[in-house]
Amino acid sequence: MKLTFPAIDRASTAPLWFQIMRAIESQIVDATWVPGDRLPSESELCGYFDASRTSVREALSRLESAGIISRRQGKGAFVERAQGPSAWTLPSAPSLLGEYSEDGRSALTSQILRGGIEPLPSWAAAVIARGDSTGFVLERVRSVGSRVAVHVTNFMPARLAGILPDLRDPRASLYATITRVVGTRIARMHRTIEAATADRTLATLLEVEVGHPIVVVDAVAYDQTGEPIDISRASVRTDRMRVSVDTGFDAGGMSHESASGRYPTSSRPDAARSPSSPRPTR
Repeated sequence: MKLTFPAIDRASTAPLWFQIMRAIESQIVDATWVPGDRLPSESELCGYFDASRTSVREALSRLESAGIISRRQGKGAFVERAQGPSAWTLPSAPSLLGEYSEDGRSALTSQILRGGIEPLPSWAAAVIARGDSTGFVLERVRSVGSRVAVHVTNFMPARLAGILPDLRDPRASLYATITRVVGTRIARMHRTIEAATADRTLATLLEVEVGHPIVVVDAVAYDQTGEPIDISRASVRTDRMRVSVDTGFDAGGMSHESASGRYPTSSRPDAARSPSSPRPTR
């Protein structure tokens, strides 16, 4: 079998197994190999990539954990399914995943990295905490199946911290939980979408190389009284999740005037942004 993988960058800081994994995954996404196809043997892959068997096995193990391939004793590795990006539609409804929710449960699974009462950045406090210095901070990585696709941090008023136990459910929807536990309904969203690249921290969290292209969605959520109660920043791997925008339905009967209303501004300087500090929407 003639192998035609993308070239390995020996000068890259990304581990060799990671580059091998991405090279194999790209062939499957591009339909060079389709479900049921047998992958080259470990020896063939070692020879092609000039890599150790340890690196090749680690790459295959990661692909198997993600459900992209399966390995059968004595037979080799086989493609299970072509993993194209899942759709993430950004509707005019409160939840980014509203049309995928079932009984208040998200289509994505979440792992909480941190959650609790913390000092807020001054710009976040000015918008959602009415000047209070602390608030409820929630940082998560979210996955499609077993594949990490999104890193998101939310800054909310301290009074919402009581929802944290309910969010331990990996498929809990943040906004559905706020409505159910606190009785506050998200009635309006303002979002900004921009292209970015992953820094070292995000690269580790999203399992990509430093500099990998991502899409960043900054958002402010408003309750039914018009008060902003959440500022979030989501960094999305678009090779695993496709972002589109749907403006074709009414979000809870909102008028055009309220949907395009005035949004809070911030005096936060244009400084480098960390994953846990979303830029205020403009």
